[in-house]
Amino acid sequence: MASALDQTLANLRKRVARASTKPGVYRWLDKDGTIMYVGKAKNLRNRLKSYVMTNAAKDQGPWKQSMYQQLVDFDVTVTNSELEALILETNLIKEHRPKYNVLMKDDKNYVYVRVSLDDPYPSVEVTRQLLKDGAKYFGPFLSPFEVRHTLNMLHNFFQWRACKSALDALNRASGDREAVFNTGKLKPCLDSQIGQCNGLCAGIVSKEEYKRRIDEVIRFFKGDYDPILMRGRELMVVYASQKKFERAAEVRDTLQMVEHMKERQLVSDTSGDDVDVVGVALLSGKAHVEVMQKRMGKLIGEHHLSLMGKAESVGDVLEQFLPQYYQDVVDLPESVLIGETFEGVDALEQFLTQKRGKKVKIRIPERGTKSQLLQLAETNAHEKAKQAEASWEAEQRNLDTAISELVSYLGLEKDPVRIEGYDISHSGGTETVGSMVVFCHGKPKNDQYRSFTIHTLASGVIDDYRSLKEVLTRRLRHIAGGWKMEEGEWEKNGITVGKAKKIEGPLIEDRLLVIGNGLLGTEAEADDEKKVFPYDEFFVARHESELMGFVRLHQHESKTVELSSLWIDEQFQHTKLGQFLIRAILRTVKKGKVYVCIDPSLEQEYASLGFRHVLKNPKGLEECGEKMVMVYDSASQKTDSSLGTPPDLLVIDGGKGQLSTVHDVLKQFDIQIPVIGLAKREEEVFVPGKSDPIIFPKDSQAKFMLMRLRDEAHRFANRHRKKRVSKHAFESQLDRVPGLGEEGKRKLLLTFGDVDTIRKQTDETLLEVISEEQIAGLRQVL
Repeated sequence: MASALDQTLANLRKRVARASTKPGVYRWLDKDGTIMYVGKAKNLRNRLKSYVMTNAAKDQGPWKQSMYQQLVDFDVTVTNSELEALILETNLIKEHRPKYNVLMKDDKNYVYVRVSLDDPYPSVEVTRQLLKDGAKYFGPFLSPFEVRHTLNMLHNFFQWRACKSALDALNRASGDREAVFNTGKLKPCLDSQIGQCNGLCAGIVSKEEYKRRIDEVIRFFKGDYDPILMRGRELMVVYASQKKFERAAEVRDTLQMVEHMKERQLVSDTSGDDVDVVGVALLSGKAHVEVMQKRMGKLIGEHHLSLMGKAESVGDVLEQFLPQYYQDVVDLPESVLIGETFEGVDALEQFLTQKRGKKVKIRIPERGTKSQLLQLAETNAHEKAKQAEASWEAEQRNLDTAISELVSYLGLEKDPVRIEGYDISHSGGTETVGSMVVFCHGKPKNDQYRSFTIHTLASGVIDDYRSLKEVLTRRLRHIAGGWKMEEGEWEKNGITVGKAKKIEGPLIEDRLLVIGNGLLGTEAEADDEKKVFPYDEFFVARHESELMGFVRLHQHESKTVELSSLWIDEQFQHTKLGQFLIRAILRTVKKGKVYVCIDPSLEQEYASLGFRHVLKNPKGLEECGEKMVMVYDSASQKTDSSLGTPPDLLVIDGGKGQLSTVHDVLKQFDIQIPVIGLAKREEEVFVPGKSDPIIFPKDSQAKFMLMRLRDEAHRFANRHRKKRVSKHAFESQLDRVPGLGEEGKRKLLLTFGDVDTIRKQTDETLLEVISEEQIAGLRQVL
């Protein structure tokens, strides 16, 4: 044991010697004050002493030894009783989820069935909240879907469900049925006509009959299935006589399900006890718990839970698991059967008794039926633990095999740890999007997924190759050698970039006059001799003292920032010096947007630099003629952990054409990453440079992995596209009309009805509703 730990324990022993001897909760802390473990004690000093004795750490398993290596401090809270300590411990564990405590995996709320017994006409609903409102609660249940399915089944058999309006009206009137119906306000609802309401609103069902049906629902959730079996057999005979064979088949299937539920009750006795049986299995340091619920002497349910953290004994698991579990349980039993005792068992028993309002016993059965039931619970826990471990091992073997096969069949130089899959999706040429999904070590890494909205295609244009090129260009530019590497390559050629110096101002101004690029964008500014040349707006590329290129960021009076005045010397016009200069000046933009007015032929090049289309030209750039306006948003250019991580393999949804497109992008960035295409028709795998596909065995784990990746990329792309379609479904073409506000849109729609009718109106007619400037904007958009 390290001497540092010995010194820590020696220091803690001095403090522990002065700790309280009362009940309470203790917390072990690391150097940052983070809670590593929470425990309770009947005597805090004695419990803490057991941790800091000289050989305490050596006597622990590896999991607790790991905690000792980080142990620095402790904190305590004194309570009035061991019961208070138990409740506080449970709350602290749920709040802080310490690493070295055994924790319940799922911290979400369960669902319950609530029956409002205090109402004259009880209602039945599914809820996540437990209130002290006099209602009867059943649960908790893990699946809301299954609970609602069960309630629907019970309605089909007993017609218990009534519409909310009827229940509200009758309960407000304190159950006075005649008073409600005499007012004439309560009328038969639509649901009653289609069988989803039992007709309470129409006066078909009496109060007594309604309560009887609700009692049948309550009996079912208490585990009494005989009434539903009897009712089901009756309905089968009725439906068969009416030749409603499909309905009869549905009832038959339901009866089979209920019979299966009843079979699980065969482990029973005549005592009629309400008992929970808790079996624990420890496998590879992991704890698995099986809770069997026995009500009225019948086994009516079971819950299996795999716990997080490491555990070293059954008692350790029970001591920490049971308080967390029973904090959310409303249907508490008379007794809880466990296989091993623990120090806090008396306090837990007191807590459960207080919560139930009646005595609850925690027992270790030694013989008889209850002992056999405990053995059954422990056997189930062990079996499910083995199944979970076997499933994990099988999955891991398949993943290892898939990775190995990819290396072998594709001739990869190393294992593809990070694999990226790409797909394109659109709605008839509109809302075109791309997706990037990521598998790490063969498993989906959802937080690394990214989606791309295509900017370089006009609405209605379908071009998967061009879309794929944009997606891969925007993705790969994040790893294309990086800024420093590109800067180093230019420095090798004697080119350096940086802010323009004052002495270079006249040189830039002369060059701008030669190429006919206005000084500040307007003649008035160019003719103003008093205007000082804004050299500080420029970034320049130099070869020694000679200018090889420059570009400018200019802020208009409207506050719009424009990228302009790009010039590159003839000897570098066929290189990437222009892109390098633009990236250099854009790196100085920490927030806000930068606009550029370009020839449409350059849109792909500027898209690769992070620019996208704009729906409406900003102030200062309204008059761009036939040129295209694009925008660079610095907020969307922040470092991305996923895009900044280079992949080991690219998988494209498509064949040779898509593969060729991606290969061209890789060549453009001078990046060497293995890439394959997965064609859908025959699930063929293509690689660059080969006309024939690579043949994988039919049962190849590698091929299965690639198909899962492709399907995931397709799913993710469709989800992003549907979100955009849903969002834009609520937008109108009028939203894009410059200068047209909400009042103007409202007047147009009130006057003409819809956009098509507005489009057909003459300017004279429209002038009666909106201004000439707004009409001009309207004609541009519609």
